[in-house]
Amino acid sequence: MFSRLLASLCSLLMFAFAAGPLAHAQFEPLAASLPSSANAVALVDVKRLFDSPLAAKEGWKEKYDRAFASGLCAIPPFTERMVLAAEIDYEHMQPRWELAVADLADSRTAAMIARTSKGVLDPIGNLPAVAIRDDSYVVELDAKRLGAMAPANRQAVARWLREIQSRAAPALSSYLKGSLVASDTSQIVIAFDLEEAVPPEVIRAKLAASESLAAKKVDIEAAAKALASVRGLALEVAVSDVASGRLRVHFGGDATPLAPVAHPLLLEILGDLGARIADVESWKVTTEPQRITFNGPLTTAGMRRVLALVDSPTSAILTSEKQPRPQTSQGSAKAFASQQYFRSLMSVLDDLRAEGKTSKTLGQNGMWFDKWARRIDRMPIQNVDPELLDFGRAVSSALRSMAGDIRGIGIHSAAQNAQVAANNYSYYSDWFYVDAQQRAVRAQERSKGVLAARDTYQTIENEASRLRQALSERYEIAF
Repeated sequence: MFSRLLASLCSLLMFAFAAGPLAHAQFEPLAASLPSSANAVALVDVKRLFDSPLAAKEGWKEKYDRAFASGLCAIPPFTERMVLAAEIDYEHMQPRWELAVADLADSRTAAMIARTSKGVLDPIGNLPAVAIRDDSYVVELDAKRLGAMAPANRQAVARWLREIQSRAAPALSSYLKGSLVASDTSQIVIAFDLEEAVPPEVIRAKLAASESLAAKKVDIEAAAKALASVRGLALEVAVSDVASGRLRVHFGGDATPLAPVAHPLLLEILGDLGARIADVESWKVTTEPQRITFNGPLTTAGMRRVLALVDSPTSAILTSEKQPRPQTSQGSAKAFASQQYFRSLMSVLDDLRAEGKTSKTLGQNGMWFDKWARRIDRMPIQNVDPELLDFGRAVSSALRSMAGDIRGIGIHSAAQNAQVAANNYSYYSDWFYVDAQQRAVRAQERSKGVLAARDTYQTIENEASRLRQALSERYEIAF
């Protein structure tokens, strides 16, 4: 879900909502710059987040500055507000395009971005633009407003700019426009327009095979009808003195048939997608005729999880020219850069280490591996030791391979004969074309994938330990 768009603000940046008057009025100009075909958006009020009591108490701003400098966060500290959007192919859970529009505390010109990101100036229409090496375009929309679109399809970027040229108000779907109102009380809002996104046959088949429903007496037809009327879901995160989250699923029809199984069904779906969030397991559930709400506290680990859902195509766009650089010799600069890269890499592996404790949690978190791989790909590489860079690339590649293994995509079994193609996996096709026996085969393959992933994880751990010692001896500093 959200793929690149939904996976990387920064740990604590992802979950907040502190009250603020008429926030949606501040987001409307940004939202007016989004393509009308968007079916997913995220609103991030960075300034209000850092003004929250918890942020001040725990020094989030200073921690965030350091995390951004090390490449662990894609949204820079001088961002005031940002809107992210995507048009998601819900069948394959991949975005057709992703876009970010940000208001900054100070100006960043296209020329500055080209210089700091090693991009190429390429004006589009009458607007300065930069082609970035990470497959995105950055456009200077105003003195303190930048937009970024991925992939770097110049024609698509030009069409987007023409579409928004004379627009004064958002042209989003009615459901996504509602997220602007939610931002009045939320520093972060993530919303998905799901209307007519999932075929009723898929819903019915999924419910019929659901373990959550098997243990309860639920009218499958009534439950399928309720789910088929889903309009969308919105995740809000609030930070005042503590951090908490709220997930609301909205329906066009009566959702009460889902009340007895709403919570276990949500956990089952997240597990199937490899997107488990442990905090959600303890959240309270309330059911209304056209809405189901889940809410509860968020731990730091939970924040990281949800944060991984938001990944803007802005990794290089807003690189600050004020990054700290050691005023030392070239050798010392290499040691410093390598040390920063290694520590950032270890932060990613800490998340992986937490998932490697049990096969169950490892198998329910395959989606995050793709996100962690992207985080590694974004980290600054200038002056980094070549052997360390090779290790970083190997870890990134291994994480993507582990994600595929856990999803059960690498099938060498009867399921393959049923044309469940490994390289063209579709969440829908698993239910349209694969019967119960073949689903069992897929589950078996996923189990094998978990074991393979754990072996890969152990290999990474061993190499990281060896490399830490080698680098410490090579540069005579602690890694």
